[in-house]
Order: sequence, then C-alpha cells, then structure tokens
Amino acid sequence: MKQKKQLNQDLSFGDGVKNKLLIEFVFILLLFIIFIPYSLAISNETIEIQNILKIAEKDMEEMINDGIAVTRYNDTLISAKKIYEAQLALERAGGKPDYSLVYEKLDELKNIKKNAYKALDELRALELTINQTKGIDLSPVLEVYQEAKDEFRAERYERCLELTDKAYNKISELEAWQTKVKVFYEATSRSILTFLKENWKEISITLIVIFTTTVLSYNRVMCWRINKKIESLKRRRESIEKLIAKTQKEYFEKGKISETAYHIRIKKYSEMIRDINRQIPLLKEELSIRRKRKI
Repeated sequence: MKQKKQLNQDLSFGDGVKNKLLIEFVFILLLFIIFIPYSLAISNETIEIQNILKIAEKDMEEMINDGIAVTRYNDTLISAKKIYEAQLALERAGGKPDYSLVYEKLDELKNIKKNAYKALDELRALELTINQTKGIDLSPVLEVYQEAKDEFRAERYERCLELTDKAYNKISELEAWQTKVKVFYEATSRSILTFLKENWKEISITLIVIFTTTVLSYNRVMCWRINKKIESLKRRRESIEKLIAKTQKEYFEKGKISETAYHIRIKKYSEMIRDINRQIPLLKEELSIRRKRKI
C-alpha cells in the first residue's frame, strides 16, 4: 500500500514538472511572437533609403551603358551601403539610427552622375566645334581637348569641365591671332627689306601713324573682339543643337538610349543653350555701347 502511494506521489510530481515546463515554453513563445516583429520592423525612412539605393544602382548601369567609368561612383555607392547597413542593424536592435552620412553619400552620387553627363556633353560639343573650325592650327586646342578627355576617363569631371572652357577660349584666341596676321601680311605684301631700303625716311612717320591709330582705335579692337566672342558662342550653340538632334534620332528612330538618358541629355543640352543665349544679349549690349563711343 505504501509503495502504491509513493508511486502516485512520484507521478504527481512528474506531471507538475511537465506542466511547469509547458507553461514556461508557452510564455517564451509568446515573448517571441510579441517582441520579434518589433525588433525586425524598419522605419519609412529606411525603406526610402533602400529605394534610393536601388535607383543609384540603376543609374550606375546606365552610366556603364553610356561608356562612363564608374569606379568613383561604385566606391561611393559601396560606402553608402555599408553605412546604411550599420545603421539598419542598430535600428533593428532597438537603437536610434543616424542616416545623415548615408544621405551625404547619396547626394555625392547625384553630383557625380550630374557632372559626368555634363562633362560628356561638353566634350561632344567641343569635338564638333573643333571639327567645324577650319583654316587655323588647332594643335594647342587639341592638347587641351586630349587633357580634358583624360580627366573625364579618370572621373575628375569638375576638372574636365574647366578644360573644355579653356579649349573654347583657345579657339577664340587663335582665330583672333590668325586675323591679325592676315591683315598684317595683306598690308605688307612687298618685301620688308625692300620697303625699308626704299622708304627709310617714311618708316618713322609710318610707325608714328600706326601707334597713333592703335591708340585711337582701341575701342574698335574691343568691338572686334566682342564680335569674335559672339561668333564663338553661336558656333557652340549650333554644335549643341546638333547634339540635341542626334540624341532625338538615337531615341526616337534607333532606340539606342533609354528614356531616362534621353531626358537627362536633353535637359543638360537645354541648360547649355540657355546659358549661351543669356551671354549673347549681354555681349551685344556691350558692343552697342562701344560702337556709340567716338574712340
């Protein structure tokens, strides 16, 4: 009888332990169900950054398709992802994340892409201008153009843009110098040596006249230089307009470029033309003022 009673007590004890373990298991399971979703939840800001990163990846693919080097872009994108992942882990752990550095990297990516396409467009326009400029030695311009291309390939787009402007200035300077030389040779068609021998007395008077004329005609020279600048800007605008026509043909007829790339190029070309159209009236106004002067 005693043994039977002891056995019942042992069974009751075992059932109690099992019930306790079951309760603890259910309690732990409830904790997981309640708190795990909160720990895994992410904010709307995090989702927004994820979408921007996906867009950045697509932008990089577009740049690759357009023949633009992406080492600098890719490094910046990887850095942005690493910072984002670190802050995301902090957020999921219940901490307070700071995505400000991620936004800085995303802004840097936008600027890289913007400058890359602007530099590419400027190089294309400059190439057209060089091909259309005849009758002068463009060796100095070609050196600057090659340097600009090297900077573009090295992804130093800001420097590339500076060099394209320098190339345009070189073209204007060379054209101005060529005109001066042509006028000089037309005015001195006879041999200089013969002229000096036959007109040694008159040479002094001539030099004085030339000097006086130069002083008095300074304003005319400035008008001439402004005219050359206006002509250079017009040629630049024509080159960009041809690029617009080419881009439209590649998009609408040949389908070589994506819709996004088309709109980006057209927007950049339009900005360049607006800038030129802003400069030309200012130069014309300056030219009009100078022409009214007596000297």
